[in-house]
Order: sequence, then C-alpha cells, then structure tokens
Amino acid sequence: MMPTLRVLLCLGFLCLTGNAGASEVRVGIYENEPKVFTDTKGNASGILIDILKAVADKEDWQLSYVSCKWEDCLKKLEEGGIDLMPDIAYSAERNLRFDFHKTPALYSWSQIYSRNDARIASVLDLSNKRIALLEGGIQEKAIADMLAGFDLKAQLIPTRTLEEAFRLAQSGRADAAISSHEFGDFHEHDYHLVETPVIFQPVRLFYVTARGHRPDLLNGIDRNLSVWVADPNSIYFNILKRWGGHIPAPSIPPAFWQALLLISALLLLSLLGAVVLRRQIKIRTQQLSALNIQLQSTLDAIPDLLFEVGPDGHFFRYHSSRNDLLAAPAEAFLGKSIAEVMPPAVAVVCMSAIREADETGRSSGKEYELSLPGGTFWFELSVSRMQTSAAEEPHFIALARDITQRKANEAQILRLTKLYAALSQCNQAIVRCSDIDELFPIICRDAVNFGGMKMAWIGMVDKQNKQVKAVASFGSGTEYLESLQISTDANDPAGRGPTGTALRENRPYWCQDFINDPATAPWHERGTRFGWGASASIPLLCRDAVVGVITLYAGEAYAFDEAARNLLLEMAMDVSFALERFAGETERKRLEEDLLKLSLAVEQSPNSIVITDLDAKIEYANANFIRVTGYSLAELIGENPRIMQSGKTPKSTYEEMWAHLASGESWQGELCNKRKDGTEYFESVLISPVRQADGRLTHYLAIKEDITEKKRTEERIEKLVHFDQLTGLPNRTQLNERFKFALSLAQRSGEQLTVMFLDLDRFKDINDTLGHSVGDQLLMEVAARLKTTLREEDTISRQGGDEFILILPGTDEKGAVHVATKLMEAISRPSQIERHELVATCSIGIAIYPYDGEDFETLSKNADTAMYRVKQDGRNAFRFFTPEMQAHSARALQLGNALRQALSRGQLQLHYQPQILIRDGHVVGAEALLRWQHPELGAISPAEFIPIAEDSGQIIQIGEWVLRTAVRQLKDWMAHGLPPMVMAVNLSAAQFRQPNLPELVTGILDEAGLPHEYLELELTEAVAMDDPQAAVEMMDKLHALGIRMSIDDFGTGYSSLSYLKRFKVYKLKIDQSFVHDITDDPDDKAIVAAIINMASSLGMQTIAEGVETAGQLAFLRLQGCDEVQGYYFSKPLPADQFTSYIQKQE
Repeated sequence: MMPTLRVLLCLGFLCLTGNAGASEVRVGIYENEPKVFTDTKGNASGILIDILKAVADKEDWQLSYVSCKWEDCLKKLEEGGIDLMPDIAYSAERNLRFDFHKTPALYSWSQIYSRNDARIASVLDLSNKRIALLEGGIQEKAIADMLAGFDLKAQLIPTRTLEEAFRLAQSGRADAAISSHEFGDFHEHDYHLVETPVIFQPVRLFYVTARGHRPDLLNGIDRNLSVWVADPNSIYFNILKRWGGHIPAPSIPPAFWQALLLISALLLLSLLGAVVLRRQIKIRTQQLSALNIQLQSTLDAIPDLLFEVGPDGHFFRYHSSRNDLLAAPAEAFLGKSIAEVMPPAVAVVCMSAIREADETGRSSGKEYELSLPGGTFWFELSVSRMQTSAAEEPHFIALARDITQRKANEAQILRLTKLYAALSQCNQAIVRCSDIDELFPIICRDAVNFGGMKMAWIGMVDKQNKQVKAVASFGSGTEYLESLQISTDANDPAGRGPTGTALRENRPYWCQDFINDPATAPWHERGTRFGWGASASIPLLCRDAVVGVITLYAGEAYAFDEAARNLLLEMAMDVSFALERFAGETERKRLEEDLLKLSLAVEQSPNSIVITDLDAKIEYANANFIRVTGYSLAELIGENPRIMQSGKTPKSTYEEMWAHLASGESWQGELCNKRKDGTEYFESVLISPVRQADGRLTHYLAIKEDITEKKRTEERIEKLVHFDQLTGLPNRTQLNERFKFALSLAQRSGEQLTVMFLDLDRFKDINDTLGHSVGDQLLMEVAARLKTTLREEDTISRQGGDEFILILPGTDEKGAVHVATKLMEAISRPSQIERHELVATCSIGIAIYPYDGEDFETLSKNADTAMYRVKQDGRNAFRFFTPEMQAHSARALQLGNALRQALSRGQLQLHYQPQILIRDGHVVGAEALLRWQHPELGAISPAEFIPIAEDSGQIIQIGEWVLRTAVRQLKDWMAHGLPPMVMAVNLSAAQFRQPNLPELVTGILDEAGLPHEYLELELTEAVAMDDPQAAVEMMDKLHALGIRMSIDDFGTGYSSLSYLKRFKVYKLKIDQSFVHDITDDPDDKAIVAAIINMASSLGMQTIAEGVETAGQLAFLRLQGCDEVQGYYFSKPLPADQFTSYIQKQE
C-alpha cells in the first residue's frame, strides 16, 4: 500500500501547486443557441459554455469571453486574440489548423429547416432551392458534396450568423436554412420555420486551440470529459438534461466498471501495460456508444417509414417514429411478404419499385394510396438496393413517405388552376361581349369547362314578383332549371335556400356539403343524381344593388376553400362590373340619342343659342345666332360676346348679370347689341350656369331672342299710350304713374313734393292770329325749354292745349320758388317761329305735399286753383296754393327764434328707445332721440324743429350736446350695474361734414371714460350719398378709432352698391316706412327681404325701426333681421324710465 500512498500524495501535491494561481482563459463566443450564445443580460451561456465552466471550476481557470462572428472567432483564435474556441466540428481540414482534445464534448448533426410552403421532404426537393448557411461552417462543404452526389443544383447563400440564415428563410429571400439540430430545434418556432426530413453529416463537437498553443487547456478538458461521459449521474449529463439535450445511455453497466476498477487495482503493478490498453478500449467503447445514440437519434428524426425487405417482398426489419402510418402492427407483418400485408393494388406498386431497384440500384417517385384507421393516406415510395456480397441475396431499403398533404395541396392547386383559367376566360368574355345575353352563357360554360364545376347557372331577379329567373346555364343538371322556383322573400319556403338567401342578404352562400346540408334539403335527391358535392351562390350587383346571382356546383364536398372562394368572389365582382358597364353603355346610347335630338333641336332652334367657358369665350353658337349677328362660326369661336356690345346697354345691367352668374344663379334681361355690319338690335337673354354632375361650374348657356321689332312696336304703343304726340312729353296716364312713384318716395323719406300747374298766357291769341301750326311749334319750343330747365327726376306733362303739369320730388317752397323763377325766365326768352318772333309768358300755380294735399287729384286741383289766382292777379307770375303757406313760414321763423334759447333754458331732453336682439329678446342697445318741450308751444315734433335747426346752423351745437349727454348717460347706467349696450346717436349732415368730427367724438368718449365700441353713430342714407367719397374718408377715420357707424333710413335714398361696400358701416337700419305695411304690402316685403339679404352678403347687420306688431316681428325674424326697435317693445323713454325698463327685462 505504501507505493500507492506515495503516488496519491504526489498527485495531491501536484494538484495543490496547480491551484496556486488561477490561469486566465479567453474564450470565443458566437451566437449558436443553445450551444453557445450571449443571453439577454450579456452573459455567455449555452450547453458548451456550462460544460466549460464545470471544467474551469475543476482546473481553476479564470474564464473571460470575447464576442465575435464565426469567421472572426476562428481568425482571432489563429492570431492569438483568444485561447479557446467551443463548438468546433471535427474535420480533416480543421485538424490541420487547430488542436482538438480526444473526448468529444457533444454529438450533433446538421438539418435543414424551411417555411411550410417550401415543400422540402427529401434531398431531391433541394433542386433549384436557395439555401442559407453559416459562412465557413462545416456544413458548407458537406451540403455541397451531398448536392453534387445527387447531381442537384442549388444556390448556397453564405451568412455571417445562423440568425441571419434563419431570417433569410423566414422572409422568403431563401427557401431554407442549415444549422445544427440544437440551434434549429431551439429557434425554429422563433422564425416560423419547420424542420425537414433532410438530415446529414453527424459530427463530433470539440473545444479547440490554435495549432501548438495551450495544450494544457485541451488536456484539462479531456481529463474531465473522459470521466464524466462514463458516469450517467455526472455534471456533464446534468447539464445536458438541463438544456434538453440528447443524453446517451451508458453502454456498460456501472457495476461492471466497479469490478473492472477493482481488478485493475489488484493487477496495477503487474499489468501496467494492460491498463493503458484497457483505457483506450474504454474510450473507444464510449465513442461507439455515443455514435450509436447519435445514429439512433438521426433515424428517429426521419419522418419516413423505413423497411428492409427481400427481393420477394418479405419484411425483415423496419424503423419508424410514426406507427400510426403502418398498415399493420410490426409483429403482424415482419416475416411476411408485401402481398400478404398490403392491398393488391398497393402490393403491385411496391413490388414494381423493388424490381426496378434490383435492376438499376434505385427506384423513386412511385406513389400509392392506402386506407388506414386515421383516414386515407398517400405515400411516395423510394427503394435502394443494399450493398451485399455477390453470394448473398440482395436486400432493399424502402422508404415510404407520407405525401397526403402534398396530394391535397396538389388537388387544391389543380382546382385553383382551373378556377384561374375560368376567371381568365370570364374576363376575356367580359371584354368581348356587349350585353348579358351574350356574356352569361359564356360565363356558365367557362365555369364548367375551365373551372371544373359540375354545373353553373345565372339568374336575374324580377323586382315585381321577387322571383328568380334563370337566364343562362351549362353543365350536368340544367334541366332542373326549367321548373325552377326560387324567391327572395324570406317568408316563402322557396326563398330560404342558398340562392334566395344570397340574394336577400347580399352575401355569398357557401354550401360545402350539398347532400347533407339542411338548407339544401329540397334538392338532396337532385344533387345525388347529378353528383353535386358542394354549391356556391354569389350575388351579382349593378350600381350597388343586387340584380342577380351566379350559382355553381362542384363535384366534391368542401371544394370551396378560402382561395377558391376568393377567386369565385373575384369572378362575381368582374361580372358585376360587366353589368355596370352594360348598364352604362345602354345609358350612354340613350344619352347619345337624347344628345342628338337635343343637338338638332338646338341647331334648328328659332332662338339664338351660345355656349361660353367661364372666361366668357365662345365655344358654340347655333345657326340662328350666326344669322342674327352676321358673324361666321370661325369668327365667333374663342371670342368674348362683348364684341357685339353696342354701348347702349346700361353698365348696371352687366353688373347685375355678372353678380347673378358669379353666385351661380341664372340671369334674365334685355341687351342692346350690334351686328357685324354695325346695325343695332335688341334681344331678350336668359343666361344660365352649366354644372357638371359633381356640381362644378364649367360653362355658361345663353338663349337669346331677337326682340328688335317687338321693342319698336312697344315703343310706338308706349308713346301712343303715355306720351303727347305733339311735344313727346308724358301724357296724363304717364303722369299719374310717375306721381305715384314720387309720392311713395316722399312718404318714405318725409320730404316735400311740389306740383306745379303752368299755363301759357294768351296762347289762344297766337292760335287765333297766327294759326294752329305756329301755335303747335311754339308749344314744342316751350316743352323743350321746360325739359332743359328741370332735373332728370322731375316730370313735366302736357295736359292739352297750352297747359302743363310739373312734378318736382324733394322740392319744398324755397325750391319751388327757384324752379318757378327759372321756368318763367326760360319761357320768356324770344322764340323765332317761321317768320315770327314770339315772346311768351306763363302763369304758375304751386301746391306742396303734404300741406296742400296728399294725392294727385287734390294737389293738381289746388295747383290749378293757384294758377287761376295768378291769372286773376295779372298773369306772368307764380303763387302758392293757400295763405297757410305764409302761416307756415311765420311758424318756422317763430320756432327758429325759440330754438336758439331752448338749449340754454333746458327745454331739450333725450329719450331712449330700446334696441332688441331678435334672437333672444335681450336689449343690446338704445337710440338717443331728441325731444323739445316748450313752455308755451308745448311738445314740438323733431320733424318740425330739426330742419329749422339745420337751416339755421344751430344743429352743430345741439348735436354736440346730444352726443355728450347720451355718452354720459350710458356710462352712468353701466356704473350703476346696467349691462353694457350700444348707444346709437344720429348725426346731421352738417355734423358729418365737420373736419374735426373724429376728434370731437373721441374727446367726448374719453372725457366720459366710455370705451369706443359702445358708441354707434347713425347717418342717413341721403347724407352719406351726398358726397360719397368724402363719406368714405370720414367713415374710415371713425372706424380706425373703433367707433361704429350705421346707415339710418336705409332704402329711402339712392345708394350705390359700389360705395356701400366701401363704407365702414356694420349695420343698416330699415326705414319704418317699409316696416309699417310689411305684413300686407308685397313690395315692402320684397324690399325688406332684399335689404336683409344684401346686408348679410356684405357682412353687415340689420335693424328694423317702427316695429309695432307681432306679425311685423315674425316676418323680420323669418328673414334673418338681427335687431328691432319700436312701440311693440317700448316707446322712447326718459332716462329714469328706461332704467326701470332694463331692470324689469333682467
């Protein structure tokens, strides 16, 4: 025992000295999970890393890790950048570059992984495939040699990492990827790949060092692995279990090893040489055991059925991991022949393959169908002759591969190919055909002949009775359609089948098992007779409405998988598209016919018709237009119709026309145009915008009628009816109409109206002395002089003989005196008539509205009376109708004098009338109205004293007082808690013309501390239009200071829209003369509606004054008026009463 003890002590001493200082080992790490990789925390991990760590613990190594790509790791190893590289498969070529230890660390093999759709079931399926693999890996040469051995061509795609290879296969840029089975099994699900049966190159995996470097590392690894692989309970096998690896069972029982060790210990001294030999045998035995396990694992991984058979078909051995695919249990067929086990038809195929292999060495590609408990399966048979001596009877290896799924895929592809062909034929027919009578029979025929259907038919829905009528059919069983009764009514039993349901619910109906589906129960007998396994009913649409159905019958059940359904839906969509095209073509032909009729009607129309683009360039003119204008079509195309303008049509007419057209509205009116030869003509014109279906405005259409003769006739009639034939002046009929218009203006504006009765003095003497011819010429001369003396808005009429009546709108007594004086001067100038120089005089009577009458009859009678008074008093003069005119002048003088003291004596005060927002009834403003209470004369109307104040110039002082008082009052109200509102103050013409008006207004506002936006200055329409340009400038100044402006009494003057747009006003006040009869007078309704619409279009608000009834308020609300004021809500109130009114409103 002493020598043994000394040996153990020496070994212990060596071990201790070896641990004196831990040796650093640099290990290369590349990504080949689960063998070698870097985990999510950045640490080295894997089967080989864990084994290496166990060795390092035993050998006292300090491990450090260097991450690198595969090729980079090998390069670093050779260059000394790392000491040790794991996961190296042994090969002769690598043995020249690196040093290997003796005991393999792992046994592995290479395997091909692919996507499901790659269909790789054997090496032969690799032909023309793209295969990704690790660049420089041991598989690179092995797969190349294997492909060459089978004479196959494939594209090998080298990658830097295995992950990159698997990504290429996943994305479709490669058909398959090669890796070790450990990596593949670990990652196939991550990349949605599956393992294939192609397994090759069983290898042994080692740790290696650079050639001649660090042999101590390899010795240490060998020292531990040689012990561990012999012990099933060692750390080595525990690591393999933890990682789910293949653990080889020991080939020699542990008891044998114990006995062997005991015997070796007893014979150690005498059989030292034998120990070495036995140790080598032991290592070789372990290697063979591991290799056997590896080969067994490889066989287990092969999914095919493997048989060893004799030339007569007897079974000797078999191997399979799929016992469910065996025709009989192993004990039932081993030792028996194929003919005894397999159905006759299958046995014939198998024996044929064995004979072919016996003759040529190999047989492949033969297929057979076999019914098994799990269903019907298809197999592909490959048979190879085994190598035996010449004296031995040959044996054969037969591989039977399950190709059931492949056959199903092929059947599906065949069905889809047929459907694609049918779809192609359908599309070609759609292109060729022009109607459903031509198309539908072709669709049904192609669905059967090309699509593989048993029968196909197309039915159209009768909207009246909801019945389906078959209009086309083809195939087996079409005769049943003769008695077809299918409805779209759910209450009708004939409407509850697939076709009726598809039509009614507008969805395809797939009946996958026609013979057994309850929905097709009424047709089961017919389906059995004609061999219908499945049916499809798909609605046909035209312009989003269901109009028909296509129904197809397949010969096998479940024929309509997702791909088939998609193709049939596409076919139905194409047919629906064709229906829409046919409908569109029918409509197009109808439109063409209608267009032809329209074209002929337009071309032959007695009216002129012209079409222009939006720039008014002529694109079309009919024959009558060419005839009327004298221009040829070539001269007109591209020209603007303005080339025919005569200059006689008022500019306002064109402005009105373009205003309508620009807003998308039609315009109708009359134009005076000029032909090519220069002659003028009148035409009645209707111009309408032309819009496309989407609402776009693209053209203008003008329909014109030549009314030149009509206008001339009307003018002649007009003159006969309304004008004096001698002088051309309006007669009494025309005079009455013009008076009514002038009277309405006077009533609305509150202005005066003058009526004059003029009579030539001693005209009878001229007629009697010089004759009626001279008298008539004198009358024409007088009429001409009178017309030149009067304004355009004035009217003069000859009543007969030498009597004339004049109507002078807006003329008071002063104006009447001025006009009468001018008339007398004009008439008194000498007239040369024939050989006579005549001097005439006249007598004029004057009546003033409203003082001398409120109608034409009264005014003209009173003017006539006044004229006779002149005659009585000596002629050649003028006189007002009554003495009251003198009395009126006296009162005006009295009021003018009293008014000068009224302000200083406190006789003037302001009343405030609320302004109401129609939308919610709230008070939003007040209008300050001036009142004069004289101690002796009593209450004096503003209509009476304000004109006197304006004439006398007192309005400037009074207006400033009104403005200051109103502003202070509003400020006081707001200070005492009344809600903010707008104070409206009227401006007179004199005030508005003051250059310092902006400074005056802002000074008053700032003095009171009232924000500018709470003041509104009201200006009458007449004042604004007196000098529009000056008004624009003044309004601009006030607007810049934040002061609001509004137009008062709007509609009573003559506003220009062009200036109105330029006025910086935000509100128009509708005059009460329009509001008074708004519920009864159509004209007033129209005027008010027009004002509101115009204001809205210009971005202005509207307020109506004089609202006294609920009906007036309702109409204004309906028209969109913004605000109102009037006695319906409140009369103008003193400041204290106005305060109470507001408080009650709150």
